[in-house]
Amino acid sequence: MHSLHPLFFPSSVAIIGASSDPERIGGRPLRFLVEAGFAGALYPVNRSGAAEIQGLPAFASLADVPGAVDHAIVAVPVPGVEAALQDCARKGVKVVQVFTAGFAEADAAGAELQARLVRICKEAGMRMVGPNALGLLNPSAKFYATFSTALNGLRPKPGVIGMATQSGAFGSAAYGMATLRGIGLSRVIATGNEADVDVAECIDYLADDADTRVICAALEACKDGARLRAALRKAAAAGKPVVIMKIGRTEVGAAAAATHTGSLAGNDAIYDAVFAECGAHRAASIEEMLDI
Repeated sequence: MHSLHPLFFPSSVAIIGASSDPERIGGRPLRFLVEAGFAGALYPVNRSGAAEIQGLPAFASLADVPGAVDHAIVAVPVPGVEAALQDCARKGVKVVQVFTAGFAEADAAGAELQARLVRICKEAGMRMVGPNALGLLNPSAKFYATFSTALNGLRPKPGVIGMATQSGAFGSAAYGMATLRGIGLSRVIATGNEADVDVAECIDYLADDADTRVICAALEACKDGARLRAALRKAAAAGKPVVIMKIGRTEVGAAAAATHTGSLAGNDAIYDAVFAECGAHRAASIEEMLDI
């Protein structure tokens, strides 16, 4: 089984920093999951000690949750993130999404803290999306683990198009537009700062995913060129076209990417060459990506 499988198909989910306010970052994913009818166990965790949150039994700590937790969403302020991941490691959580921002994209201290998060995950054998991530979707499993406001008015339907994007804003715009066009989606993920899981690894996962026939991707930078090339070739070998966008091809765009997810954009001509070599089509806009 691919190490990213529990991201999209968990049997139990803890929301650390869960909120009773359905419009707060810690409240939206819980509301979306309840409204969609997600069949897995949901565990709101908040140290306030509230007996219930949004109608579900709540827990003061992850350690209080009965049984195993496959997938954890972390939506607590920066000072509490490291302790939350340590709790996840002790609980045996398989995958964690860190929604909290203020890490490598912010300053040197944030980058140092992000590196500590990576060490915690590696030592525990736990995969991490983020930090500074917007979340992910698996419509076929009614799993909407995101705080994207796009879901306030749109609910993507199951389909055969998989999306992997570094930018959450880009991802929300793309799946929002896809939904308005009637395009069904298999999986959608926004990887944020990519301290661990990156777009390349998500392409690798989607190349294996039986429900995905076409892969759409968008990245601001690539930290592992060999992994990206291997993933694109794997998708091509599986007969799955990849339509990809490289955000930040101009100097202004590159500067924006650096402040957004802490990415260094790199030489744009190299991306053109790699995409062509590996059979991926480079789209110039979201509209072109969806048209194709």
